[in-house]
Amino acid sequence: MLVWLRLKSLAYQTGQTIYKLKHNLLSNYLIEQLKRPDIAMSSV
Repeated sequence: MLVWLRLKSLAYQTGQTIYKLKHNLLSNYLIEQLKRPDIAMSSV
């Protein structure tokens, strides 16, 4: 519930919808993880 309220507040401040804001945040996170993963992968 707190996350939703924070997203709502940020969306209001930026003039975006909550869904667009959430999409952009997740998209940015995925791009960063693909560039520099937190967990190193190893070949088996």
